[in-house]
Amino acid sequence: MRWRHSVIWRFAALVFLMQIACVLLALWAVHQFTGRAVDHASREIAIGLRDDIAATYAAAGLAAAGATVRNRIAADPSGSAVILLLAPDGHRIAGNLDRWPADVGTAGAWRPVTFQPDGRAGKAQAIGIVGTRFPDGTRLLTGHVIERDIRFDHYLEAALLGAILLALPLAAGAAWVSAAIIQRRLRAVIDTAAAVGTGAMERRIALTDSGDMFDALGSEINAMLDRITGLVGELRLVTDGLAHDLRSPLTRLRAVLERALAQSKDDVAIVALERALDEGDTLLRMLDAALLISRAEAGIGRDSFAPVDVAALLYDFQDMYGAVADDRNIIISVEAEPALTIRSHREIFGQVLSNLIDNALKYGGDRIHLSAYRQDGQIVIQVSDNGPGIAEERRVEALRRFARLDASRHITGAGLGLSLAAAVARLHGGDLVLSDAKPGLCVTITVPAEGGASD
Repeated sequence: MRWRHSVIWRFAALVFLMQIACVLLALWAVHQFTGRAVDHASREIAIGLRDDIAATYAAAGLAAAGATVRNRIAADPSGSAVILLLAPDGHRIAGNLDRWPADVGTAGAWRPVTFQPDGRAGKAQAIGIVGTRFPDGTRLLTGHVIERDIRFDHYLEAALLGAILLALPLAAGAAWVSAAIIQRRLRAVIDTAAAVGTGAMERRIALTDSGDMFDALGSEINAMLDRITGLVGELRLVTDGLAHDLRSPLTRLRAVLERALAQSKDDVAIVALERALDEGDTLLRMLDAALLISRAEAGIGRDSFAPVDVAALLYDFQDMYGAVADDRNIIISVEAEPALTIRSHREIFGQVLSNLIDNALKYGGDRIHLSAYRQDGQIVIQVSDNGPGIAEERRVEALRRFARLDASRHITGAGLGLSLAAAVARLHGGDLVLSDAKPGLCVTITVPAEGGASD
C-alpha cells in the first residue's frame, strides 16, 4: 500500500509513537518513584521501631523493652505497627504476633511478607518487617502493615493503565493534527505548482511571515516563478517577433516565386519553381507549427479558450477530409458521444486534429476512425488507423520535434504533427498517448471536460 511509504504518514506515525513513548516513560517513572517512596516509608517505620526498642533494651533490660513494645502497640490505634519480642528461650514477652514467622530470619534487613498479625482467622496481610537478634539470644521483630500501600499501588497501576488508554487517542489526534498541518502547507505548494503548470502564471504561494522553512520554501518558489513568468513573457515577445520577421520575407519570397512561375516558359524552370514553392509552403507550415508548439508549451493562448463541441468538431473534419480520403480510397468514420464539451481554442485544437488526420492519410492504411467519449471526468479523443503503426520502442522518439522515422522520410513533412498534438494536449491540462490499434496507430488525447481545467 502506497500510504505506508508516505513521508507524511511516517511523520504522523513518528509523532504518535514518540508521544506514546513519552507517556509510557513518564508513567513508568511515576510508578517506580511511588513504589520506592512507599517501600522507603515502610522501611523507615520498621527500622525506627527496632532502633527505639533496641535502645530501651540496651539501657534498661528485657522488661523495659517489653513495656516499650506494649506502649507502642497501645499508641497505634490503627493497628499498622507489628511488633514481637521473644526471650532467649523463645517465649513471648510482648507484641501483637503470636509467633515468629517461619520464613523470617534475624538478619536485620527489611523485607515484605504476608502474615496474619494477631493470629486470628481472617485474610493474611502484607507486612514489611525487620528481624533482629540480640547478643543474648533475644529476638525482636518490628514492622509495618503495607496492605494499604499495596492496594494503593494497584489503584495506581489501574490509573496508569487508564492514562495509557486515554493517551492513545490523544496521541493519535495530535499526530493527525500535526500531519494535517504539514499536509495543508504542502498542499498550498502543490496547488500553486499545479496551477502554474496549467498556465496560471500569476499564482503564488501565500506566505505566513512565520520565518519557518515552509515560508523559506514558498519564498524561493515564488522567486523562481517570478523568473519563469519573466522568461515566458520574453518568449512571447520573441516568438511573436520571430513570426513577424520570418513570415514576411517568406511570404514575399513565395510571391516572387509565383510571379516567376507565371512568367516562365521553360519546362525545367517551371518544375524547379514549383518545387521551390512547395518547399516554401513546407517552411511556412514548419514555422507555424514550431511557433504554435512553443506558445502551447509556454501556456500562451489559454486566455482565449471557449467551449468547443468535440463531436461537432470531429464531424466537421470528417466532411473536410472526405473528398481527399475518397480520392485515396480511404474511409473516415466518426463515433462520438453527444454533449462532449471541452474548453479550448477551436483553431488550435483543430490544427491538432488536422495534423493527426494528415498523418493517418500519409502513413496509415485504408481506414481512419475518429472517436470521442467521456471517462472519469475526462474527454478522450482518439484518431486511429489500420496502417503499419509505430513500434513501441519508437513512440517516445516520434513525439519529439522534427522527428522523422525512417519509414516516412521519403514523404513530405516537418515531423512536428505529433509534437504539436502533445504540446496542445498539455496546454489543455491533458495528455497524449500513442498505442497499438491492432493493426495501426491509435493517438489518444485526454483532456478535462469543460470546467475541469484551469483557464
